[in-house]
Formats: sequence, C-alpha cells, structure tokens
Amino acid sequence: MATTTTSAATSHFFGTRISNPTRSSGRVQARFGFGGFSPKKLLTKKAPPAPKRPKPKLDSDRLVWFPGAEAPEWLDGTMIGDRGFDPFGFGKPAEYLQFEYDSLDQNLAKNVAGDVIGISRVENAEVNPTPFQPYSEVFGLQRFRECELIHGRWAMLGTLGALSVEALTGVTWQDAGKVELVEGASYLGLPLPFSLTTLIWIEVLVIGYIEFQRNAELDVEKRLYPGGKFFDPLGLASDPEEKARLQLAEIKHARLAMVAFLIFAIQAAVTGKGPISFVATFNK
Repeated sequence: MATTTTSAATSHFFGTRISNPTRSSGRVQARFGFGGFSPKKLLTKKAPPAPKRPKPKLDSDRLVWFPGAEAPEWLDGTMIGDRGFDPFGFGKPAEYLQFEYDSLDQNLAKNVAGDVIGISRVENAEVNPTPFQPYSEVFGLQRFRECELIHGRWAMLGTLGALSVEALTGVTWQDAGKVELVEGASYLGLPLPFSLTTLIWIEVLVIGYIEFQRNAELDVEKRLYPGGKFFDPLGLASDPEEKARLQLAEIKHARLAMVAFLIFAIQAAVTGKGPISFVATFNK
C-alpha cells in the first residue's frame, strides 16, 4: 500500500494514474499540474472527451467570394478584404493531437496505446528579427496576407506598365526585352545612358536593399502599411475609417491586377500578342 501511494504521488507531475479495481491497471492520463495530491481525485478523474469543433456558420451580412459559399472557420472576416476564399485549406492553423500516456503495466500481456484526449491549435503570427526568414510559420495567415498584398502591388505596376508601354511605343510587354538587347536600354523610346547589364545590377541592388530593410521591420502593420511622409505624404490614412476603406480598395485592385496579368501571360503565350493588339484584332 505504501509503495502504491508513493508511486502515485511521484507520478503526479508526469501524469495522473487512474486506479482500477482490477489487478492490472496502469492507464495514465496526460494531465500536468503542481496542485495538492488527492487520492480520491485520482480515483474519480476521467479523461476529458475530445472537444467538438463547431461548424462555421455563414453570416448573412458577410460577403463571400461566391454566392452561398461557406467560409472556413479560420477565416472569420476580421482581416481586411476577407471573403472566405481558401478552397485548399492552406491557411488552416496547425493542429496537434494530445494523447494519453501509453499503458505501462509490466504485468499485462499487451499495453494499450494512449487515446487522443484533446486537440491544440497553434497560430504563430510573430515576426522574427531574421531578414531572410521573418515568419516561423510558412503557411500562416499573416504571411499569406503579406505575400498577397506585395504580389498584388507588383501586379498593379506590371499591368499598368504593360498597357502604357504598348500604347505609347507599340512594343508589347513580352517583346520589350528583345528590343532592349538589340537597340540598347531605353525608356518610352528615349535612350538611357546605361547598358542593360548595368540596369539589371541597379535593380538587384536597390530592390534587394529595400526588401532587406522591409524584412527587418518587426511590426506586422508597418510591414504592410509603412505610412509616413514617404508612403502617405498627403495623410490620407490618418482617419481610421478612411484607412480601412483604402486598404480594402487596395486589396481589391491588387487581386484584380493579379488575375489581369495572369490573363496577359496566357494571352501572350497562346497568341503572341499584347493586350491592346489582341483586343484590337479580337473581332477580326
């Protein structure tokens, strides 16, 4: 009896032994704690059932990406422009199963493996001071939003550039590099005092420095919307409501630009034409 009590008290930190009237009892429940030891509690304590995850409900007032679509529970609408679009579940937080201890009774012919007693979900959106790998969670929602916004900004610039260059010079965006190689570096038909190789090095160094500095920023909000006199010289985002409206407008235009440039790329690969020349000859 003394040996049994001592063993139960020792195992209180590592787990709570559930006593059984039968002789061969050795099942241990994974429960940690530093509270007082109570044999009565050990006898009556049962493993808690696995928590039931509530099914996400579609709010009638919430906009979704497709009429009647049901947004996943991890997209709760708190992000700007969240329309519940994640068909492959890339943004689902990592889940870890919590198991009971395996049966450790040496008198048993076969020890039973521990059952699942709980599920823990980990959502790590912290930014680490490592410029080349700021996010520890690759499939985190915050990192996805940052990538979506940055790619969308580049797509807006690329879409505007493809349309304006073809309209002003008649050269399609996919053929612009060929012209640079033959006729030298130019911008809108005006020659530049740089070779194409020099321009590439300038772009690599400037953009590399900007990205290095941006990744050194640990504030999640400033990483996306730095503001200040350089990025908001007119103070348009000083009002919180106006700032939210501008952020929503930006993410909408960014998504539209990414789809538009994807169409430009498919169109150039299939027809060899730019967007303007394709539209001009569409009905011919």
